[in-house]
Amino acid sequence: MKGLIFDIKRYSIHDGPGLRTTVFFKGCPLRCLWCHNPESQKTTQEIMYYEDKCILCLTCKHVCKFDAIEIKKNKISIDTKKCTLCGDCTDNCPTTALKMVGKFYDVDELVEEVLKDKSFFEDGGGVTISGGEPFLQYEFLIELLKALKEENVHIALDTTGFTEEEKLIETTKYVDLYLYDIKHMDSGKHKAYTGVGNEKILKNLKSLDKHGGKIALRLPIIPSINDDEENIKRTIEFIKTLRNVVSVDLLPYHSMMVDKYKRLNMPFFVSHIKEPTNEEMEKLKETFEKEGFKVNVGG
Repeated sequence: MKGLIFDIKRYSIHDGPGLRTTVFFKGCPLRCLWCHNPESQKTTQEIMYYEDKCILCLTCKHVCKFDAIEIKKNKISIDTKKCTLCGDCTDNCPTTALKMVGKFYDVDELVEEVLKDKSFFEDGGGVTISGGEPFLQYEFLIELLKALKEENVHIALDTTGFTEEEKLIETTKYVDLYLYDIKHMDSGKHKAYTGVGNEKILKNLKSLDKHGGKIALRLPIIPSINDDEENIKRTIEFIKTLRNVVSVDLLPYHSMMVDKYKRLNMPFFVSHIKEPTNEEMEKLKETFEKEGFKVNVGG
């Protein structure tokens, strides 16, 4: 059994308590318009093209056995219908202008990799499983959680909550903390902005809370989409019905990921959105704190 991982981030301080190593699973059932990791969405490997690194040496075109690479408007173009993701072009690119996104690991390989950092977890840190959506690779996820638990590692699981309830609850045997996303309280708007409604997500959150899962709620703050007074009020009212929320993490929208969309040749639909100011984030923080919640800005 192998899992498809698109990144392993070490020394993270925003993905749970303490110093952490975060493992990013590839594949997500949501299509959030503001997605900060567009390379996480597909369930398959894909190739990123860094145009600024490309010297048009045509090495990639020469090594491609499937004639999938062309030059268009002085840059590389990959025909995804012909490309088999064999990796010849990325392996031979002299400037790393072409990069394969996604690497397959078996459980033992991945555990060995993250345990290289175990000495840094002594301050209360650990391993965070993120994505994408880890539950899209459920069988691999469960085996990874079991193996990490045997190593006595603190485990945080970052999830959209868009999965089957029984799968979510099964993970409570191993997970110490859930980083659980709430993106919008209105299901119609949630579907418009993410591609799915929020009924399953909120139902699963209630179930997870009922089963005693410790939850850090993560709220992406996207100006003009979910930061209005009504949505914030409804969010607070909902959170008050839960018993096991340990913190509320407000995650401000940023535009640093826009170049990723260009590298993946993906459209970016919310370029008009501006990042929230520090003052706006502080005001939101105070709003939640007044309701008795422990609040973090940025995770």
